[in-house]
Amino acid sequence: MKPNPKNRNQAYFRHHRKRVIRRKKRLSSHWGWIVKFEGTFSKGKIHCSCWMCSNKTKRLGYPKSEQARIASCQEQLQDYRF
Repeated sequence: MKPNPKNRNQAYFRHHRKRVIRRKKRLSSHWGWIVKFEGTFSKGKIHCSCWMCSNKTKRLGYPKSEQARIASCQEQLQDYRF
């Protein structure tokens, strides 16, 4: 159990879900997107492919953990070949 449990009712979560949907709906209308159901905005991210919204990997490269995993895989391939 968490050390500081939060007693939040269903209205709290409903409010934040509506808030997120409202924000994403405003962004989508700005870009001219047409969405059949508004509820699809409650989950996932909504972004464009501009340099500010795109994945950081494209600009900054892989994180250190990913680089270590790639190096490990390459070492395994070299050991397998010999």
